[in-house]
Amino acid sequence: MTTRRLLSFLPVGFVAVFLVLPFLNTVATFFSVSTTRDVLSDPSMLRILWFSLWQAVLSVLATMIFAIPATWALSRFQFPGARLCRGLLTAPFVLPSIVVAAGVLAISQRTGVASILWAHVVFNVAVVLRIVSPRWALINPRYEGSAATLGASPRQTFVNIVWPNIRSAVNSSAALVFTYCFTSFGVISIVGGFSRRTIETEIFTQSVRLGNTDVAITLAVLQMVVVLLAFQISRPSLLQTTSTHVSSAPIPLHTKPRGRWIVVTSVIIPVIVVTLPLVATLIRSISYRGHISFHAWATVFGGTLPQLTVSTWRVIGISLLFSAITAVVTVSLALIAAQQIGRQWFQYPEQHRVLRFITSLPLVVSAATLGLGLVITFNKDPFAWRSHTWLIPVIHALIALPVAIRILEPAMQAIPSSLRDNAALLGASPWHTWLRIDIALLRPALLRSVGIAAAISLGEFGVTSFLTRSNSTTLTMAISQLLGRPGALTQQSGYVLASLLIVLTVGVTSRA
Repeated sequence: MTTRRLLSFLPVGFVAVFLVLPFLNTVATFFSVSTTRDVLSDPSMLRILWFSLWQAVLSVLATMIFAIPATWALSRFQFPGARLCRGLLTAPFVLPSIVVAAGVLAISQRTGVASILWAHVVFNVAVVLRIVSPRWALINPRYEGSAATLGASPRQTFVNIVWPNIRSAVNSSAALVFTYCFTSFGVISIVGGFSRRTIETEIFTQSVRLGNTDVAITLAVLQMVVVLLAFQISRPSLLQTTSTHVSSAPIPLHTKPRGRWIVVTSVIIPVIVVTLPLVATLIRSISYRGHISFHAWATVFGGTLPQLTVSTWRVIGISLLFSAITAVVTVSLALIAAQQIGRQWFQYPEQHRVLRFITSLPLVVSAATLGLGLVITFNKDPFAWRSHTWLIPVIHALIALPVAIRILEPAMQAIPSSLRDNAALLGASPWHTWLRIDIALLRPALLRSVGIAAAISLGEFGVTSFLTRSNSTTLTMAISQLLGRPGALTQQSGYVLASLLIVLTVGVTSRA
């Protein structure tokens, strides 16, 4: 067997061992029809399922209310500060969910549905902007101008010209936003309160706190069914062909739009909604009982954390170590997968589709479902890995793998094959060709992948909640524990760590 063939099995084998095997093993062991019947007939479980559904739907609607106007303004018009506004709207997506939730809690000072919706909007505006904006920017404004000249109202122009071209992108982003909100763990844990439980948080409660593994597995399967249905519902629009209204190249943005106040308002309001929780987190870290105080900062960095038997520097060191390991493992596997797809290593197209599907599975399986499967599968020989610290960064790499592949694959496909052919004709070995051409041209994409993988590791909370031990406390776990305990100094210390996590996350992503 060639080295290339052996390498091709690494990404698939990695996902199979740490995701597919735990999930199938757990379902085969604990899933039963009788338990499913009991869960579906339990009024409390039905309330949890119903709340999970309608809060996710409301989160999608709230996200679209803020994201679509901002996407329109940033896609169609150019004005001073537009690039800064785009950066502010997309930055929270790489921040830890627990930090955003902490920021919302600092402002609202109460848990509940409104806080949940706000936190979800902060995250998911970036999803809509990243998916819909490129499609919207491709629409030739001359078509809209022609429609207006012929007497079409703005509403008719949007329905007949704009919407057919952005519909698939909007539906795709809506499906992703629904999935993120339906499987939200960190946000619900922090701002949901004791009375607001979703399927995701209930999986954790039933499996870890109550020991009802069969109920947790049933909930996990039901959750996955709903997620798959959401993507299936959005699929018909994704398969539709694009309209002829789309131009062949991006259209330059207007410099002097009419109704400037509408454009500015469409951007400024979402920017305020998105950035306010992050600013509140920083302010709350230096606010003690209504006064400016750095006492919590001195306490946090002066010894052990309040009410926690671990030092701040150890928590920071563990988090940075995990993020470094995650970046190395993720980028190595993603590079192999991108090589396979981008350079057409497989003989048949079906093999590429299978590889894409398998490496995308971490996006479909929720954090609580994955964590539960890992705890059950790796709790006994021959795979008694649950108590091993190295398992945490490995799982972080599993979660980051699909994102890294999607960064590297387009960059790999953009490398002209003629460069490799010319290098081979000049006598370069495959190794030197790969090192001097592929890696050299992939350097920007590799750096972005490293930054994103490290940021995902720093902010991962769901799976870490299942696997963490006292000797492997990460920043997200410490923040959760501090914010969940009484005491003004303890709460402020949680915001100090949240502020530190913002700085670290922005640092690793900006350096990339």
